[in-house]
Amino acid sequence: MGGWLRIARGDGLRAARIKAGLTQDEVARRAEISVRTVRHIERGQVKNPRHETLARMAEVVGYDYEAAGPGSEPDTDPQPDQPGFRYEIRLLGPLTVLCTGLPVAMPLKQRALLGLLAVQPDQTVSHEEIADVLWSGEAPPAYQKLVHTYVARLRRLIEPGQGRHGRGARRISTVRGGYVFNSRGVELDLRQFEERSAQAKQTAAADPMAALELFGQALRGWQGRLLQDLSQLWQHPAVVRVAQRHIDVAIDFADLAIRLNRSAFAVEHLRVASYEEPLHEALQARIMLALAGSGRRAAALRLFADLRMRLKKELGVEPSEEIWQARNAILMHDGPDGRTDQAPAGPPGSATTHAYGTARDSWPAPTPSPYVAEAARPRSLAPPAQLPPVITPFIGRQEQLGILDGLLAHQRKGHPSVGIAAIHGPPEIGKTALAVRWAHHRHEEFPDGQLYADLQGSAESRRPVDPRTVLNRFLRSLGVPDTWIPDTREEASALFRSLLAGRHFLVLLDDAADAAQVRALLPGTPGNLVVVTSRSPLMDLVTREGAQSIALDVLSAAESYALIETHLGPERTQAEPDATAELAAVCGQYPLELRMAVARLAATPHLSIHALVTELARRAADHSYALRSKQSVTSTRTRNAGNGRWHRLT
Repeated sequence: MGGWLRIARGDGLRAARIKAGLTQDEVARRAEISVRTVRHIERGQVKNPRHETLARMAEVVGYDYEAAGPGSEPDTDPQPDQPGFRYEIRLLGPLTVLCTGLPVAMPLKQRALLGLLAVQPDQTVSHEEIADVLWSGEAPPAYQKLVHTYVARLRRLIEPGQGRHGRGARRISTVRGGYVFNSRGVELDLRQFEERSAQAKQTAAADPMAALELFGQALRGWQGRLLQDLSQLWQHPAVVRVAQRHIDVAIDFADLAIRLNRSAFAVEHLRVASYEEPLHEALQARIMLALAGSGRRAAALRLFADLRMRLKKELGVEPSEEIWQARNAILMHDGPDGRTDQAPAGPPGSATTHAYGTARDSWPAPTPSPYVAEAARPRSLAPPAQLPPVITPFIGRQEQLGILDGLLAHQRKGHPSVGIAAIHGPPEIGKTALAVRWAHHRHEEFPDGQLYADLQGSAESRRPVDPRTVLNRFLRSLGVPDTWIPDTREEASALFRSLLAGRHFLVLLDDAADAAQVRALLPGTPGNLVVVTSRSPLMDLVTREGAQSIALDVLSAAESYALIETHLGPERTQAEPDATAELAAVCGQYPLELRMAVARLAATPHLSIHALVTELARRAADHSYALRSKQSVTSTRTRNAGNGRWHRLT
């Protein structure tokens, strides 16, 4: 039996055995032959196996071995010029060698050698280059003889009809200093890819739809990463060059597909190309736009968030402007009717500029995708930094500051939800001061910006601020033009969450009336953190959104004394220590009351602390008496009114 057919039938029998879930021992037992015979037949090492043996093996594993060729074979292998002979090598994915449609098995060293030679067809590959691949840069002293041995073994596998005297053309030729893989007469998928890509580029100006089809045909040959199963070749310059060529063609294809509103055609091919370089930003930008153009905006935004996280984690950088432009195009696009008439103009003196400023002057511009024009629209000029100024000096609240720090640390460890802190307490207790002070000291944790809104939930003279009003302010701060702001609160809230997706924002919502007012202003993805202040405990926000409740009460006696001393100086408080402690008590240890008192003392240096305490105590007593009197009069009127009603009823 010829060498090619022996190998083909052996591979076929082995594949059928594996598919049937049988071991070599089981096949040997059922076919009543030795395990050694099964092993050698599967490897193609039996020159003239008995027909009866093959038939028994084929029957056990369910393989029609007669389909591989005639029952009795000539002593020579089929020749390239014989009818029906077909020889194919696939590099665009796992290395695959086919002879007349049947796979050819070979050891790892020969596979690596063939991959290295075939990825550089018709070019000289030196002995040193081969040795570097086969032994990972640590070749043995006599590596040239070993290389020659491996080449000889490879020739026996892939050069049909070559005996000792070399009948027929060599597939691997020996040249001075190395070897050449002769690709004539071989179906090489790499060559087909290059030919169809070149045809597509030439056809694009005259017939863009035909060019789109040619690009698709070229890219359909890729079944994964180039030489996917030979990782030792991935960093070889020739392999890197072809991989980059794959990415370039995929980008050309995507640009043309997006311009022709055929985004869905590009998604699959772009995904395959991204196996080569998953952090290639130009490629990822096209994938985002292609997903959005095919109606998958949510998937496009998730891709942006994942990419941004990977870039930060692996490289410590933010996405490029190209990625941000693609993201903004997706967020700002207003529907299928929102397309523009032409792509944005490029820099002075450049050719027609595509969505990302890439010159494509040889391409036409038929009804461009709306995402092309949207991608060039700018972001906000600077990250928003809207926090109010810090009240100084800030004294105490170490326990509450620690809780906020713990919530932030928990979020940075990969917690899957948005961090929310709900600071609550009575009026004038210092809720806003605490939130603002912590936010300023942690602003570096939120490089994308800090948003602030006074919700006026406790204002007696006016209604609480409508969440839609706050959303509109936030969207403008994030660079959204007025004409793009949605009409409904639900849509504005969804756009706000999309803009904050995958980013690190701090949102400070001051003086909230209730949880419903806050809920529409919450981001939707981890990485962002919200701090809410309110007189209400906001229990609905705690139970439904998992907010961290932080209760705030008056300052301790020590904190109150420290606040007075910080404002007046140690000399003045040490001169009247008892009066200083009494001042803290008469002010109820409320931060605002204490600040008002020490502000008066600072403005009137001749006024003693004791005198101010006496005055405040007298006022408090008068106020308490007036309040009790008012309550007594009100109670009397209520009783009298009740008696009058009783008399009238009787």
